[in-house]
Amino acid sequence: MIWRLLAILFAFVATPAWAQTAADCTALARVDLSALPDAPTTITAATIVPATPDLPAHCRVEGTVAPQVGFEVRLPMSGWNGRYLQQGCGGMCGLINMGACEDAQARNYAVANTDMGHKGSPANALWALDNRAAELDFAYRATYVTSVAAKAIVARFYGRPQAKSYFRGCSTGGRQALILAQRFPHAFDGIVAGAPVLSQTGVSLLHLLWSGRANLDADGRPILSPEHVKLIGKSAIMYCDAADGSVDGILQDPGACRWSPQSLACVGDQTGACLTATHIAAANRLYDGARDSRGNALFAGGMPRGSEHQWAPAFVGSNDQPALVMMPGGLIDSVQRYQLYWNDTPSGPLPNFDFDRDVGRLALIEPLYNAQNPDLTAFRARGGKLILWHGWDDLEIPARLSIDYFRKVEATMGGRTKTRDFARLFLLPGVAHCRRGPGADAFDELSAIEAWVERGAAPDSLATHKLVTDQTYLGLPRPRFPLPAEAYRYTRPVPAFPLVAVRKGGEWRFTRMAGE
Repeated sequence: MIWRLLAILFAFVATPAWAQTAADCTALARVDLSALPDAPTTITAATIVPATPDLPAHCRVEGTVAPQVGFEVRLPMSGWNGRYLQQGCGGMCGLINMGACEDAQARNYAVANTDMGHKGSPANALWALDNRAAELDFAYRATYVTSVAAKAIVARFYGRPQAKSYFRGCSTGGRQALILAQRFPHAFDGIVAGAPVLSQTGVSLLHLLWSGRANLDADGRPILSPEHVKLIGKSAIMYCDAADGSVDGILQDPGACRWSPQSLACVGDQTGACLTATHIAAANRLYDGARDSRGNALFAGGMPRGSEHQWAPAFVGSNDQPALVMMPGGLIDSVQRYQLYWNDTPSGPLPNFDFDRDVGRLALIEPLYNAQNPDLTAFRARGGKLILWHGWDDLEIPARLSIDYFRKVEATMGGRTKTRDFARLFLLPGVAHCRRGPGADAFDELSAIEAWVERGAAPDSLATHKLVTDQTYLGLPRPRFPLPAEAYRYTRPVPAFPLVAVRKGGEWRFTRMAGE
C-alpha cells in the first residue's frame, strides 16, 4: 500500500513542467488529488485573475481537503520567486482571508490560506458544538493538510516544488505557527509566530474570564469605571515613562515599572481622583492575573503596567454596558459554551468556572488545542528558524505567556545561546493584540525570516514602524515593505529578548530587561 501511495505522489510531482498560461491554470481544476497522502483533496475551481496595480496576475485555485477543510492558493503567472507562504487566520477563523497574504503575493510568492475546517464568523464558535471532527481540524489538522495540498498544487503548476516554504500568523495564526514547529517540524523552513494563543484553554478561562470577573463585585456590578482606568493609566505612565529615556507614553520595559495603584489611595473622606481599597484590589487582580484562593498563580498572564489604555471596554464596563469579555453571545462566551464545554446548557449564563475546583479539568481539552511543547529539537535539526513576537500591551493574550514559553524553550534546548541559533523572541512596546495601540506595530516579517533562512542573517533587532493609518482588526491592508516615508510616523528598534531599547544621548541602545 505504501509503495502505491509513493508511486502516486512521485508521478504527481514529477509531471513535466507546464507553461504558465491561462489554459494551464484552468486545467488545474481537472487534476485529481483524491489520493494525495494525508490530504485527499478536491480542486473546485481554478481561474485566472488579471494583474492590478497592486498585484500580479495569478491563478486562483480553490479546493477542499476531505472532509471539510476549505483552502485557496494563489500562483503568480510569471516571475514566481520560488517561495511558498501559508498565512494563518484569526479568532475562530471560518473564512479565508487572502488579503492578509497580499504583501507576499506582491513579491511573487505562491500563497495559501484556509478556513480551518468550518465556515462562519471568526467571532463565533458555534461550529464546535458536538463536532469533534471540526475541532480536530481547527486544533491542528487543517493547517498541516492545507500545506500538503497547496505544495502539491504549486509543484504541479510550476513543474517543481518550492525552494523555501514559510508560515506566518498572529493570534490563532500564531498558535498554528507553533503547532507546525512542534508537531510538523518538517513542513516549513521559516515560521513567524505573532501573539500566539499558546493555550486555548488558559487564554479563554484563566485569562479572559478571570479578567472579566476581576472588575465585578459580589453582585456582578462593575467596580472600576472607565474613568478610574484613565486615572490609573495616566498615573502609571507618568511614574515610569521616563525610565527608558523617551517620554512618549510607551513603556519599553513594563516589567521594570514599580508603580502601584496604592499610590492613588483615597485619604480620609477624599473622593474624586483617587481609588478606594476595593478599586485597588480590582486593579491588582488585573495586573496579577488568575490566582486560586491561596494566591497561587494559575497562568502566566496578567496585564503589564502601561497596558491600561486597553482595559476599557474589554475588561472594564459600566453600569449600562458589561465588559466585552463578559458579553453574552460574544466570542469568549461562544468559545466557552461550544468549544470548551463548561456550560451545562446553551441558554444559560457565563460558565460558573471555579478557579480552585476546575483548573485541573482543563487537561481534558488542552492536548487538542494547546501549543506549549518547548521541545523544538526536530524543527532545529532540519534547519528551521522561528521568529516569535508579541505586543506588550496585548490584553487578549498576555505577552507574559510568550515570555514564559520562550524561557521554557531556552531551558529545553540547551540554554539561551543555543536557542538563539534558531529561535528569537521580540516584545513590541505599546502594541496591542497583533497590531495597533500607541506603539510601532508593523515590521517586515517576510524580509526578516527570508534573511535568516536563506542567508543565515539572524535578526538581532527589528525595525518597527508606527503606521499613519492603523490596520483593521483583521490586519488589512497589509503593509507593503519597504514603506514610503509618508506611510509611518516613526520607527523604533526592538531587540531580541532579553534585551530592551532605551534612549541615551539621542540614540536608541540596548540593555538587559528587568529580571533577566
